[in-house]
Amino acid sequence: MDLNTLQKQMISLYNETMGYKFQKKTYESDFEKLRGKYSELLEEIAELCRAEEEFPEQIISCIPEYVSGRIGSLQSKRKRNMASFDHNLNMVAYFIPLIGKAPSDRAGELTGKIVSLWNRKMPENKIGHSTYESICGGFRDRICYITTAVCRSLSKPDDCYELTLLRKYRDGYLLESPEGEALVREYYNIAPTIVKRIDKCRNADQIYQNIWQDYLKPCIRLIEEQRLEECGEVYSRMVRRLGTEYLYS
Repeated sequence: MDLNTLQKQMISLYNETMGYKFQKKTYESDFEKLRGKYSELLEEIAELCRAEEEFPEQIISCIPEYVSGRIGSLQSKRKRNMASFDHNLNMVAYFIPLIGKAPSDRAGELTGKIVSLWNRKMPENKIGHSTYESICGGFRDRICYITTAVCRSLSKPDDCYELTLLRKYRDGYLLESPEGEALVREYYNIAPTIVKRIDKCRNADQIYQNIWQDYLKPCIRLIEEQRLEECGEVYSRMVRRLGTEYLYS
């Protein structure tokens, strides 16, 4: 398969995944269906990984340039913002994990370069590097990565009142709305990397203390007062701010 054909196939895969809803109950079956349908493309990508010491620029840039052009063609800022969210979600939920399943040890290297170029071309719509396993693991384990790390730094046990309350809020309120579910998905995508980067900081305990004071403690108070929507706004600010500071900087 020549590079032009490979680019067309990647765009075809991308456009098809845009039509899929990202839902816990259907994600694994949808992913396997796409993986089977595009098995030839994944084999070609694996062959490219084996044949080329450096990945061709047109393969790395194919989707970032395609999506950048689509978003840029929209007239209103509101439409661009809405489209950006949809494209970001599609990249981290389907496209990057699917390309990462190409049968080559270098598939992760290729997807990492695609993500890096995406973030350079669209600095306002940055994404993290996702995998199929990390997404499924987040669905299964329901891990509160950042909250758990904060409570650990404060010597609070895993079944402490605060963690239990926040988990119930996530499962009983946030996941009941499309907006809340999207926020939780974004959290699962970026939180493990954020925690790893904070843990490497010399002042990690102080950072976690600040997260506790600025976000988690107010969230707990708002939940106790049944001001659930306001808690969601604080939770959203936490995810955005930590992503900007520790993932995309």
